[in-house]
Amino acid sequence: MTHSTIYCPGGAASQSGTAVRERYPLAKIESCGKIPEVAGMLPTHDGPFVIPIWNSHEGEVSAARYFWDHIEDQSIKIEDAWGKPIDFWLVRRSGAPTSYGVVGSVVVAATQCSGFLQSNGLQLDKCALTTVALEKYVNGEKWDGVLVAPGQGQQVGFEVAERTTANPNNFTTFVRIVPNRAFKGNSHARPNYLTGVRMRAFGATLSDAEAVFFERLLERVTDASNLPKLIFVFNRDAKVGLLFEGAQMHSGDLLDAEQLEDDAIRIFEAVGETESQYSSELSDLFLSHFPTLTGSDFIKHHGVNSCIFACPPLGIYTHGYDAVKVEPVVRFYISKLFAIWDDELLKCTTEQSEFFQRHREAWFDNGSEFMRFETVTATLG
Repeated sequence: MTHSTIYCPGGAASQSGTAVRERYPLAKIESCGKIPEVAGMLPTHDGPFVIPIWNSHEGEVSAARYFWDHIEDQSIKIEDAWGKPIDFWLVRRSGAPTSYGVVGSVVVAATQCSGFLQSNGLQLDKCALTTVALEKYVNGEKWDGVLVAPGQGQQVGFEVAERTTANPNNFTTFVRIVPNRAFKGNSHARPNYLTGVRMRAFGATLSDAEAVFFERLLERVTDASNLPKLIFVFNRDAKVGLLFEGAQMHSGDLLDAEQLEDDAIRIFEAVGETESQYSSELSDLFLSHFPTLTGSDFIKHHGVNSCIFACPPLGIYTHGYDAVKVEPVVRFYISKLFAIWDDELLKCTTEQSEFFQRHREAWFDNGSEFMRFETVTATLG
């Protein structure tokens, strides 16, 4: 993957810059200020921009909430999405005492490094970016250190005191976005389409309209390799935003005329195209870096303000905000896949067939309640 110039908050030295450099090693990286400032640049700047939108402990990155808003107003397109492990180094002045009181860092370090902060009795002075925190510290801020992206803090007179400060299973999802007018599509032989859906806020159970929507979503599925996968659930007042990946989705196939008119459920078609599936890359990331998130057929990861529901055999990874509200959706979705498979209408791999067979009796007896999620909780000190 290449691109001549990519703009990201904080520039090349920030966490976003590190993510860009690893993803696009030949690209020139330019700063676009702080995360919220990207929203103001979209009307006049073609980008592309890379921003963080979700963290496994923090949940949705609050400074980038405009990401979903711009999906709804159809002013942006998504060109890439990937997860990246996030580490923080603790940098301090050379020869400083080993005891700490207050450290500076980006806001999200409060959740991503909560275990380290709590176990060491540290307070966090929050900044907009790690690069901002480091600059303040270098210029004399009287902290006891800073939590920064690996590679920062190499100035003379400073040292890396700790290299492992982030909580377990800490990763952030980054997206590359462009204004709608700048999107040129792609020439991939089999593009991965991204689709947005807005509906009422989830409750403890699905409403009839929601159940019908998910049934229609899956009724045409014949191949497990092309499932429309729900990858993100964004929480908003009285509604949720859903981001799917997979085959292209169309409003007319999923909503009847009455639903299209009342606008209770709205589908935002083709909000992006990517070369590879986010969920497939995430599976590889978990296998290589976070094996506890791959060790069971059904997994529920609890962060500080977030949850992930995973079904590795089917490549399903749903990122959400409230496990109690997101779980019924995941259960309904997977249960419907069992029904399609049981009717011999779903093409799948040998390993997936073994997965379905392994749980068929429990599913037949208990419906969507048959799943027993293995809970993985972040170590918070």
